[in-house]
Amino acid sequence: MRAVLGEHLTDFTAIYDEDVELVIVTDPQAERSESISKCLVESRQALSFRWVQTTGDMNAPDHALPATIGADLRSLLIDEVVEVGEVLSELMGCEQVGVRLETLTSPMCPRFHVDQVPCRMLITLNGKGTDWIPNRHVDWAVLADLGSTAVPLQPNGQIEHLPARNWSLLKGGSWSRQFGGVVHRSPHDSDVRLLLSLDPVWT
Repeated sequence: MRAVLGEHLTDFTAIYDEDVELVIVTDPQAERSESISKCLVESRQALSFRWVQTTGDMNAPDHALPATIGADLRSLLIDEVVEVGEVLSELMGCEQVGVRLETLTSPMCPRFHVDQVPCRMLITLNGKGTDWIPNRHVDWAVLADLGSTAVPLQPNGQIEHLPARNWSLLKGGSWSRQFGGVVHRSPHDSDVRLLLSLDPVWT
């Protein structure tokens, strides 16, 4: 299994290759992401929202976000969520996406695990990116031991990090029978993170 690093949104189609476990695309809206990060730090506002939106629906994130969010940050977040949602929807052939937008001050998922979804788009808009272990370096016996806190890493293996602000699409545990899903966790870091995740929803 391998990771694909790309610079264009069309590179996400590589997720359908059997030997690809995740695709990372350089943030196509780097200036917007930097502005979101700056506005979040300046506002010192904690966010924790989840909703399902239909492709192209500008009103869904607008309704989900509270009025207490400043106009500039609100507008930037809406544009980001709508654009990423449209990319994921077109790629997966789904009409809806489930959205989670959350500010984290401690690891949300401190233990390495696999998401039991077909795939998930992760974007760290502020703070450190998600930790992950390449499939070939995973110690699956350790991972399967739910009572263990050991890192499921084979000897000479290495923990990788998803680049912050880039768009990363990970295969989940229900993608196929041939692949168990990308093993990952929240970074063990004290910095404030703003995490945006999107899941395809088929109706």
